[in-house]
Amino acid sequence: MVHEQQRLRPLRPWRARSAALATVLLLAGACSSITAEQADSTGASQEAGDPTGTPAELPAATTQPPREVGSDDRAVEGTAPRRGGTLRVLLAADPTPVTGWTPWDHVCAWSCRSVVDHVLETLTVVLADGSVAPWLAESVSADSSLQRWTIRLRPDITFTDGEPLDALTVKTGIDDYLRSGRASGGHLRDARITSVIVLDELRLVIELSEPNAGLPAALAGPVGRVFSIAAAAADPDGFARAPVGTGPFTFGSWSPGEPAVLESNPGYWRTAADGSPLPWVDEIRFTEIPGERDRLAALVEGRGDVLMSRSAELATALSTTTDGAGQPLSVVRRFDDNAGVVLFNLLRAPLDDIRVRRALIAAADQDVLIRALGTDVDWMAATQWWAPGSIWYAADVALAWPDHDLERARLLLREYTEDPERSDDRDPGEPVRVRLLCTDDVALARMTTALQRQWERIGLVDVEVETLARTGLIGRVMGSVVQSPSFAGDFTAACWRVGGESDPALLATVAVGPVRTTPLNASNLTGEHLAALASLIKSTNDLQERRQAVAQFSAELANEAPWVYLGYASSAIAASAAVGGLGTTTLPGGDIVEGQRLGMSRYDEAWLRHE
Repeated sequence: MVHEQQRLRPLRPWRARSAALATVLLLAGACSSITAEQADSTGASQEAGDPTGTPAELPAATTQPPREVGSDDRAVEGTAPRRGGTLRVLLAADPTPVTGWTPWDHVCAWSCRSVVDHVLETLTVVLADGSVAPWLAESVSADSSLQRWTIRLRPDITFTDGEPLDALTVKTGIDDYLRSGRASGGHLRDARITSVIVLDELRLVIELSEPNAGLPAALAGPVGRVFSIAAAAADPDGFARAPVGTGPFTFGSWSPGEPAVLESNPGYWRTAADGSPLPWVDEIRFTEIPGERDRLAALVEGRGDVLMSRSAELATALSTTTDGAGQPLSVVRRFDDNAGVVLFNLLRAPLDDIRVRRALIAAADQDVLIRALGTDVDWMAATQWWAPGSIWYAADVALAWPDHDLERARLLLREYTEDPERSDDRDPGEPVRVRLLCTDDVALARMTTALQRQWERIGLVDVEVETLARTGLIGRVMGSVVQSPSFAGDFTAACWRVGGESDPALLATVAVGPVRTTPLNASNLTGEHLAALASLIKSTNDLQERRQAVAQFSAELANEAPWVYLGYASSAIAASAAVGGLGTTTLPGGDIVEGQRLGMSRYDEAWLRHE
């Protein structure tokens, strides 16, 4: 059946409590072996193929200028960065409190990563548009099987304890620490890494159990986080409190629950675009302030220089806020590759019938649903997992997402309800019954009330809304191993989140995997065509081929109608007028990129106009 055509919805204002889309709707990826750190950077595999293999080079990075307020300070004012001072960064609260910084035993979510990325660097980095660039690695390439990835390290890099970065260090870190770590072991399994082979001082080979074009992105997370083996072995407890890496900063002082103070590394290997040594500031002081409004107040009142946020409400407010001197804030905002949805259970009648699912989608007015969450937050209506700023976004998929069409909904539902073999075993002509689960958030209650009215307006639907706590909702949707089939879930429809910041190879695999063994397949959507596309996304390393496969996968998901889309989550970093260089990064090859992901940014190129 052909979908109705729809124009891509532009950015529009809407108001919602920050919990509505940025917090309360659930991120499915957080409920699996994929930890919060992996949610930003899992995916591409790099194989260490020998020189005779057919290389598949890591694609060149692309740039994205996502600024809302402000611009390049040097271009506008003709001013040069100045050295010195303490940059005060205000962080949100992570889901898991930080008790240590080892990349193998300590889960590191968004705020934690904002700190640790400045100390323990990774082999690659994922940029704001989803592309991957080499970092500590000079190059990453694969043979034709995508199961042998060759990594060449950059020469002449040392850890801050004086130890050299070499291939044996990377291998030992993976084999002796990351593979058995409580926080990192699952990442290596997801990346399908079986062995690491040292070729010479700067080259190593990573062998996989199956093709994985997403390994390069995985090397931007725990799998590729590099640290001094000598320091980790000499003082494990001390290393957990102050790990030793190659980054622009070192740990100065920190204890659980207290600010983390990082001091500049005078021997840092990277330079700014003009060749000047980095970092610019003497130290960074990271302070956690859980409340979004409290964090903004601290910035405006001069108790901080930069803040991060994953709240849609705060991201909107930042664009019209001034600092204590009355100057506009500099804001780098992003719509994240993560969408709020009302999820359908395809194993539960009547949602097992595609006519019912398509009818409920056609009856849902997306604009009204998002406005029901509130009216003071900028939003972007979702049509797929990836937002328009991502290299994986497909405009054709956005155009194909169906418009609100009540008459079409009635035709489809009438066809189902009059079918004598309807799947819900009700008599022909009787309305369908849908139980909608959601959390007990006030804004979400407004949304579900609006959706209930829209569905019941068809005239053939009885809707019951059930509210419960977040943990209860997760349990009902994810299900358990004792169910038949395992992980089928106990729901008909539910508030949820889909997509994530991982590479499409991992996201597609877990989204349509076998129900009995894939808890993250929350909608219980399977099919040979979807599995084949997920396999293709993993087994080709050509960027254009991957993008086409991802677009086709997104189109097939939309065609199967497993959920009603709401809006994309958003994140932002913001700084007072005293800060220059916000959101700017010079890649090792010299290219300058701007942006942030999930409210995380590097601050080695940020600088203060005054101390």
